[in-house]
Amino acid sequence: MAAVTSSSDSPREHYEDTMVAGAGLCDPEAVRVLTEEAPKAVEELERLGMQFDSVDGHLALGLEGGHHHHRILHAGGDATGRQISRFMISKVKGEPGITLFEHHTLIALIVEEYRCYGAWIWDAEARQLEAYYAHSVVLATGGAAALYRPTTNPPTALGDGLSIAYQAGAVVRDMEFIQFHPTALHLKGAPSYLISEAVRGEGAYLLNPDGERFMVGRHPLAELAPRDVVAREIYSEMQKYDVDSITLSLRHLDPQKIYQRFPTISKELQKYGLDLATEIPIAPAAHYTVGGVRVDLNGHTSIDGLYAVGEVSSTGLMGANRLASNSLVECLVYSTRIARHIEELADTPMVYPTTIQPPVQLREGFDDEVWMAEKGRKMMKRLGKILMKRAGIVRSSKRLQKGLAEVTERLSELEDLAKESIAVREVYNHHLVAQLIMLSAEFREESRGGHYRKDFPETLPPEAAYHTEIQENKITKVKYHE
Repeated sequence: MAAVTSSSDSPREHYEDTMVAGAGLCDPEAVRVLTEEAPKAVEELERLGMQFDSVDGHLALGLEGGHHHHRILHAGGDATGRQISRFMISKVKGEPGITLFEHHTLIALIVEEYRCYGAWIWDAEARQLEAYYAHSVVLATGGAAALYRPTTNPPTALGDGLSIAYQAGAVVRDMEFIQFHPTALHLKGAPSYLISEAVRGEGAYLLNPDGERFMVGRHPLAELAPRDVVAREIYSEMQKYDVDSITLSLRHLDPQKIYQRFPTISKELQKYGLDLATEIPIAPAAHYTVGGVRVDLNGHTSIDGLYAVGEVSSTGLMGANRLASNSLVECLVYSTRIARHIEELADTPMVYPTTIQPPVQLREGFDDEVWMAEKGRKMMKRLGKILMKRAGIVRSSKRLQKGLAEVTERLSELEDLAKESIAVREVYNHHLVAQLIMLSAEFREESRGGHYRKDFPETLPPEAAYHTEIQENKITKVKYHE
């Protein structure tokens, strides 16, 4: 998690690193908010009792790609996200004013005339669809990188919130920018396990089949260049040598220090007979959805009463490419702003709609599990391959159009049944997100950040920079304002 906590660093330098990584599309005000308020977010977590890793009473700060200072906080070595999540969940469970509903799934939003009044929720245990009215609704549903194969994401990161917000009329922005993490484990029979950026921050080398550090000379930061650069160079080496992975080498580093610094990664690799302190086969994998539901500095979407935070949102912070470790702290900073904004509007009178129609009328006798086993899972597996092949690290109009044709055909096939089945609706939602990604990628005829077009390899000049926005089937260019 990136935040300035050292006197040798400054929010201004964090700002500059973020702007550079964003490849000319970061919203300067969104970046300023993040970099200035991140230290306060860390202080608040510590006040609540969160413990970050420390050395001799001082925070142990790591270095990651794109950062010019050691400013990465860790908890539990390489398990920061998990540790913070567990800590926050424990705090939520201890709050009497918060009710948790497990086995409940968002299906649709209750929206009339661009005002959100609540959500339709599927209770999986009771097997019924329920309407929940609310003064404000906050989407914190994550990204869509698990649509791709391979991916570093958990299997639930399928973009449901993105799809649902879009279908409700919200503006989605810059969906073409998918970040591919350069270093995911690539081993037959093993998942694409994330080998953290921090491993390269500790000094790991990237080697091609000839044993050469190919990043040296290709970028001033070598292995610590921004992720899109490193992922593209790895892809290039894999194409050049006709191999499906390259090597991440730590042989030159102190093994005990590596095991101590990365206990979780080391333990995971041991399952496959690998030693982190030697050499690991890696390849890029889909990792982060840079675009999302467009929000302002208070996390408010284009629909009144609807907010979005985290990977489902597009605050403007990430631009065209996320700077390593900015995503977790973005959740903290912008969730605080959302809470404050909701509190300010809490006394606003609300008149809820009296008649609403459920988005799904369950077909009697239809078995969701049977359909998923016979068709749904095959569709999802195929979708992952389409995305990686047609909208992966290197793209072109020809590839994207082929992908769009197939996904659009699937959407037409699923559309009617999606109104009668929860499982089919979810698969429909996932294909819709894939369509949004490819539409945006085909529309952007340049290369920038996490979006590389081999038929348009150049980046437009700053005065021509723009955001891609889609709302209600209309895609537009919105001029970038620095």
